[in-house]
Amino acid sequence: MRAETKLIVRAAALALVALVPAVGRADEGADFFEKKVRPVLVEHCYSCHSLGAKKDKGGLRLDTPDAIRKGGDSGPAVKPKDEDSLLLKSIDHASDAPAMPPKGKLPDAAIRNLHAWVKMGAPLPAATKSATVGEDPRTFWSFVPVAERAAPAVSDPKWPARKADFFVLQKLDEKRLKPAPPADRRTQIRRAYLDLIGLPPTFEQVEAFAADDRPDAYEKLVDELLASPRFGEKWARHWFDVARYAEDNPTGESTCRPPRFPYRYRDWVIAAFNADLPFERFVRLQLAADRLPDTAPEDFAALGYLGLSPVYHKEPKLSKAVISEIVADEWDERVDAITRGLLGLTVACARCHDHKFDPVSTKDYYALAGVLANTQLAERPLKPDAGAAQEALTTVRLARLDVDMRLGYAREQRGTAVKEKKDTAPFDKQIKELQPRLAELQKREKALEGGAIANVVRDAGTWVNGDDPDWTVIDYRTSQFRDLPVFVRGNPARPGEVVPRRFLAVLSAGTPKPFKDGSGRRELADAIVTDAAGLSARVFVNRAWGWVFGRPLVATPSNFGALGERPTHPELLDDLAARFLANKGSVKWLVRELVTSTAYRQASRHDENAAALDPDDRWLWRAPRKRLELEAWRDSILQVSGQLSLSGGGPSDNLDDLRSVRRTVFGRVSRERPSDVHRLFDLPDPKTHGEKREATTTPVQQLYFLNSPFVRQAAKQLAKAADGKPADEGVRALFRKVLLRDPNPDELGTARGLVRPARAGDAPAWALLAQALLASNEFLYLN
Repeated sequence: MRAETKLIVRAAALALVALVPAVGRADEGADFFEKKVRPVLVEHCYSCHSLGAKKDKGGLRLDTPDAIRKGGDSGPAVKPKDEDSLLLKSIDHASDAPAMPPKGKLPDAAIRNLHAWVKMGAPLPAATKSATVGEDPRTFWSFVPVAERAAPAVSDPKWPARKADFFVLQKLDEKRLKPAPPADRRTQIRRAYLDLIGLPPTFEQVEAFAADDRPDAYEKLVDELLASPRFGEKWARHWFDVARYAEDNPTGESTCRPPRFPYRYRDWVIAAFNADLPFERFVRLQLAADRLPDTAPEDFAALGYLGLSPVYHKEPKLSKAVISEIVADEWDERVDAITRGLLGLTVACARCHDHKFDPVSTKDYYALAGVLANTQLAERPLKPDAGAAQEALTTVRLARLDVDMRLGYAREQRGTAVKEKKDTAPFDKQIKELQPRLAELQKREKALEGGAIANVVRDAGTWVNGDDPDWTVIDYRTSQFRDLPVFVRGNPARPGEVVPRRFLAVLSAGTPKPFKDGSGRRELADAIVTDAAGLSARVFVNRAWGWVFGRPLVATPSNFGALGERPTHPELLDDLAARFLANKGSVKWLVRELVTSTAYRQASRHDENAAALDPDDRWLWRAPRKRLELEAWRDSILQVSGQLSLSGGGPSDNLDDLRSVRRTVFGRVSRERPSDVHRLFDLPDPKTHGEKREATTTPVQQLYFLNSPFVRQAAKQLAKAADGKPADEGVRALFRKVLLRDPNPDELGTARGLVRPARAGDAPAWALLAQALLASNEFLYLN
């Protein structure tokens, strides 16, 4: 055991685990402030501490970031990460601070949110003169229609291979930067494989490509990868971050049980990317497949975008007011997923007040929330003419759930009565009545099930019914729809003016027309890909650019509003979005356009002069050096160790189980109990829309590569490639498997020493070398 320990220490010295500096989402704190903190200030503080107040009491204003930072007569109200901040002491009604609000404490949830905000550093949105869309919102850069741009004049007209290259080189010329030379062919093939299909090539494929002297060899390689079924598996995973795909809910109580068939949506998205489904169709099906006249049975699974939305526990014993707040929170999350995911706008910030920076009013918000207030999560058989079967199945399942909960409560109350030696007769009667009803509903439910079923949505008006003070229920009415009132300060108990369901005013062609088709989902989807076609195309193209280049043109891919970043290459983004639409929203066309560009095929070599002018490589003077995303490195480890199974589809695997050897995209994604690999390696929290991934660095990640059963098992399997071979030949075999090249003399000597048996007669420590290579920067980074 001691010898093995020494070997592990020696391996640790060799294994430079791929880590980059921790980065937090720049706008995460601002999002928290806008959603959780500002609404509290608006409702409880602005009457005395804002520009609209008759007098700023205590000289304190809380309606702008600058005013919050400044504080009042008593000094700063908020000190980042300081639990003794005056604001916190005041809302806690501490004895040494003025009690605020003076008439009574804030609700517990509001107090918790304010404490959490201060603890995270009291982040505030940017407060600059540019944080506005201007006097005419429709002229704001992201709201104007897209149009193709003429290729600009550049210093070297021979450099561009694609139109996008002209815009890149123009910026480099403007900034007095020189592009990097082309990457070598071995680098290019590995980069293309991992960016397009998420798997590495083999050593033999690398060598064959390096020797291929055809002028179009690279373009042919790209076409082969785009045609591979592995392409959809890679690119669907990008989309799942946007769609906050998961297979359960944040908690697992009886009112929010996990959806039964989440993988149908996963498999549909993979198939959609492989089939190169036009983008407008991709959007329409995910929002309103059931409202379109020509939807194929298998395409109803697309409704998982909404059908797999997180559901929160709604305890029937809670009051109507509390349940209404929870339901409103669910609608809010879905508004956010649609508007940030597809439009790049933070519309949910207008739930309690007009958006502070973007031209989005509370009426706009409740017009969209009304669409979700008429949309019910449901199940649907994937077969022709399944509407009636869906209605029956959903109705029976809801009734069964209600009876099941009532029976559970009756049994619980009977148990309490027995302990307290009280009369159990009332509960015995309830149990006797409910048991046969439950059995009958279970029988009917089973009879209705047959064939493939997907988690979807259907049109149904939603009301919270508090007629029974002891049992609050949700009423779904499939033939009755509703428009929502504005909830004053976001409070459902304070309804204001009723707002017709419609699209956002600033993005509508003329005055927005009320939605009339059921819930309005079809009309909403139409508006996103017609009236807002320029914006939705910009948003998707920007995401795709980021997925390919490692950095999007707009650094805030889910915020194209006033507080979002401006594009580094605005003309390039507009031109690419316009051509994307002109090419029928073909994702494969878009990806091909990007990965065959000269900008993409640059080397990632460092240049001191360029780095001094542009340390973040915003202007693309070289290819970025990217750490592989968790799916790519896990799948790569499985492939090079000979374990990877390319079987796909169907129920998901447990990624914590060593027997799980399919691609990571087929692993279970949990909101409640994420797998180790998801939890440790930066999968965006699927409780909400995932804007982008951020690479973090933690000691636990390093320990994972040194000690996890997954990596150790892979190393053991990989080591078989060297078993029985002489030392140098075995080292070369492992280097070729993992790093796709032969070792240099120094590496060969180091590896010989590493695998040398600790005791005479022992076998070489091939697994140790294999593990070191799997944990190396060269394997886990993409040059």
